Amino acid sequence: MQQFRTLFHPTDLSAASEVAFLHALKLAVMNKSSLTLLHVAGKHEHVHSNHFPSVRATLEGWGEIPSHSDKAAVFALGVTIHKVVSKPEDPVRACQRYLESHSIDLVILAVHQHNSRMGWLYASIGQPIVRNTGETALMLPHGVSGFVDRQAGSLSLRNILIPISTQPNPQRVVDTVQALLATLQLTEGRVILLYVGQASDAPRVSLPAESGWVWEQQVASGDVVDTILQVATDSSCDLVAMATEGRHGFFDALRGSTTEQVLRRLNCPLLAVPA
Repeated sequence: MQQFRTLFHPTDLSAASEVAFLHALKLAVMNKSSLTLLHVAGKHEHVHSNHFPSVRATLEGWGEIPSHSDKAAVFALGVTIHKVVSKPEDPVRACQRYLESHSIDLVILAVHQHNSRMGWLYASIGQPIVRNTGETALMLPHGVSGFVDRQAGSLSLRNILIPISTQPNPQRVVDTVQALLATLQLTEGRVILLYVGQASDAPRVSLPAESGWVWEQQVASGDVVDTILQVATDSSCDLVAMATEGRHGFFDALRGSTTEQVLRRLNCPLLAVPA
């Protein structure tokens, strides 16, 4: 089962990035992970580690550590925090360089849903943020609060949608969702495996033998992207998880894909998993 031991959160220090930060920190606490926060300084911007979202204040608000705790209290939780300020340069290039030199299990980032570009995903049209291999990414569209409560740190993740197809193979995304639920210690809810097409063509996947979660398989017809978005809305999904493929890594695979088209219009977080 996948372990989320090393987490990476690129941030522009905006309110949208703060939502992604909350998810990154919650995952780090639940899994006793190492979390790196990276900000690329502007040309005339002077950024100190104090400008990053406050880890200790957030954890104090969640009741994870006592008020007025020092750094040792965070370390006692089993969490390691690295705050990195990169020199002024293209944010895409900075993230690319970091991911090429570090082993990262999960990238957590905010994305802005524009018609022509999507924030961190592109420096310009067709320019992916990274070309590393094997990245799993949790992406939070701008304006989406996600499943981690800002004030209490509590979780609201009960309905998950996994669109599946014969290509890419959906097994790894199913396994990754199972690992995520285990990491977050969530014991009940519903996972919908949605196939758009003929029922006889639907791929077979291995599902957890014992789980408090209900794993429900659905088949629908129609436009793939529209159907995925409609089911996500009708099912009040808190998360959509999709498999991606691409020889240059996740973000390269995302460009022009069904996953990207869904992400542009989605109203909840999306977990993208390389097949």
